[in-house]
Amino acid sequence: MTHSEVEIYWPAALPSTPALEQRDVLRDAGVSATCLLRPTRRGAADAVLVLVTSAVLEPFLSALFGRLAEEAHKALKAFVDGLLSGGDGAQAPGGVVVESGAGGRVTFTADLPDQAYEQAVGLEACGDRWVWDSRRAMWTPA
Repeated sequence: MTHSEVEIYWPAALPSTPALEQRDVLRDAGVSATCLLRPTRRGAADAVLVLVTSAVLEPFLSALFGRLAEEAHKALKAFVDGLLSGGDGAQAPGGVVVESGAGGRVTFTADLPDQAYEQAVGLEACGDRWVWDSRRAMWTPA
């Protein structure tokens, strides 16, 4: 298994239960994970930042979920949904930004279709910021 480390930066203004639960999911999968609070910024949408040491998402997902490739996108969706859940009807973050060790950033929001997660698994997001283009049904550099 590829060794990965993950840091989850959680908005301090939100209840931390979803972040702690997903940190535990990572740890149960054998991934070194920590959860840190980010100060609230006035006017900025609360987004979760997930930093991974892997250069691309695929090694991170393989290490994290240890499943067949066809199941990895479902595990990624469950992980993101867990962070976006808000828990107990509380306010939820507006998105999850996964940043690779090579500086690539992929932004996940609650409204993404399954196809976005399927494509994200193999996305080589080195050095670019990627967002889902719903019109073209594909990830595009921002």
